[in-house]
Amino acid sequence: MLTISTSDQSRRHLRLPEWLGHARERTLEFLFPSSSDNWLAILRIGLGLQVILYCLSTRRDWNRLFAGNGAGWISRDLLEAMLTAQSRFAPRFGWLLSIGSRLGLSEDIVLAAVWFCLLGAGCCLLLGFFCRTSAIIAWFLHLCAVSSGGVLTYGMDNFTTIGLFYLIVAPFPDRSSLDWRLW
Repeated sequence: MLTISTSDQSRRHLRLPEWLGHARERTLEFLFPSSSDNWLAILRIGLGLQVILYCLSTRRDWNRLFAGNGAGWISRDLLEAMLTAQSRFAPRFGWLLSIGSRLGLSEDIVLAAVWFCLLGAGCCLLLGFFCRTSAIIAWFLHLCAVSSGGVLTYGMDNFTTIGLFYLIVAPFPDRSSLDWRLW
């Protein structure tokens, strides 16, 4: 006949809470693994560089690319009319230019301001300074540029727009950003 001593029963009762604690830890580790935020730093720095290089590569031709009323290579008005046929709510430079004209600013000044804002947002992303705000500004302005220059865009522009949107919802700040050190 099998007998169980009281010392075996007390060990069994002590083991159950320990076992439950270990099971809870294993479950939490499985569902919510602790991982580094290196992926976020790589994405932020890479997209910051991409936005900066986009701005620098288009600087000489920025006004010709996005000028309206036939002043550019391809009229922005024509490209935005084609975009309006597809989607009325896609952001475009026409929106910013109409706001600028209401404020009494010329088209060249507004386009230059947009270029500087996009470059500044890219630099802030690269450094990790006001990451989420910079990502929102860079995403919006880059989407305006891609939408307004529709026939001149290619796949990398789409990936940049998608990546910038990911940065908007990303868990900022990462450990290598200035935001982490300052705030």
